[in-house]
Amino acid sequence: MRRLAIVILLICCTSAFAQKGTREKGAPPQPATKAYFDRVGAIILKALGPELAKHRERLGGAVKVSLFINRQGHIQSPKIISTTSNRWVQDTALRVVRTVNLPQMPKEVIAEQGHEPVHFEVQWTFK
Repeated sequence: MRRLAIVILLICCTSAFAQKGTREKGAPPQPATKAYFDRVGAIILKALGPELAKHRERLGGAVKVSLFINRQGHIQSPKIISTTSNRWVQDTALRVVRTVNLPQMPKEVIAEQGHEPVHFEVQWTFK
């Protein structure tokens, strides 16, 4: 029950995924990219929830992570780009991001983006 509460807390707080620098204003929608980023975000969140549940008392603030994903689904250059959270949350988020296994990037995403690796950002806010 406690684990479920943490996962619900994570989902209810804020979990925002962003495509940085991939679309110009007025550009057509990128459905394959959105679907892939939603999947990536869900995979990371599923791995992060149980780790954060171990120390609920330490949750607070927000953490924003930036990374690149190559066509094989390997994460490159993960880093915290902004935070109001404590060091434990930051370290836990980066550790999980570095170790998570992602699916290969669909060819449609590479076509929509015109390049790879693709930049991905996620922000979690804990209350």
